[in-house]
Amino acid sequence: MARYRDAMVREFTDWQPLEDAAANLLQGKAVDDRQLLPAYRPLVKLMRLIVKVTEKSVWDWASPEVMKVFQEVASGRIYTLFSEVIVEMITSIMQQITIGTLLEVGAGPGKLTADLCQAMATQQLENVPLIISDQSPTVVETATRLRQVYPSFDITDFVWNLREDAPQELQTKLKPPVLVFERFCLAYAGCQAIDTIAPLADIFIIVDDLSLTGQKASYDKIYEKIGSQFLVFEEARKHLEKSFAFIHTCDEETIQAINAPVTSFVMAVKP
Repeated sequence: MARYRDAMVREFTDWQPLEDAAANLLQGKAVDDRQLLPAYRPLVKLMRLIVKVTEKSVWDWASPEVMKVFQEVASGRIYTLFSEVIVEMITSIMQQITIGTLLEVGAGPGKLTADLCQAMATQQLENVPLIISDQSPTVVETATRLRQVYPSFDITDFVWNLREDAPQELQTKLKPPVLVFERFCLAYAGCQAIDTIAPLADIFIIVDDLSLTGQKASYDKIYEKIGSQFLVFEEARKHLEKSFAFIHTCDEETIQAINAPVTSFVMAVKP
């Protein structure tokens, strides 16, 4: 977390310029990307496209234009930094205590999963079974690719819609203690998805922007146009408290340092 804080202070400085850019986009005003920090430019480019597309039609993630811009975001500094932090958090925990099963919720195309597998191989942690899940059937293809690259790993895949209880077959595969992690899934499944994830997890790492103020920012309003839900930390905490005794906002120092209205890294642990 100290390294994350230092990187955010050095490369992002303050969240307010991003909010100012989003506010201008919502009002139909021009935003000069050259005046933004490089780390913010892909995010603003995506928000500009969201505003443009949703004014006339429905957002389609499969659109070539959308895919191209999102690829810039996914390869941008904020996403790669978050991936680095998640991988380090998970492997650090695994170095400290014995983990019976790793469960990734919302694996998507599997880039984060591949980074994690590489780190686990380097640190000789490949003996821990890894289960990846996603609501998209393409998770099967993702797992197949990973098994080919990491044949010594025990990698299982499941199709799982977080709005429903986990498949029984998935549940029976879990060997405790179970470390569950997700990235940007709750924004589409809602805080209620915590109730379906929590029964499976002994340790749960949430990587989602959870509002600390309860007030929507301009970028929240833009992302709502494509189905993203506004998430509030206090609401998430209420769901977590049903199952977990310890709930911790890991990035408190970063929040204060860059004036962030959200916490992005939360960890919950059962007794």
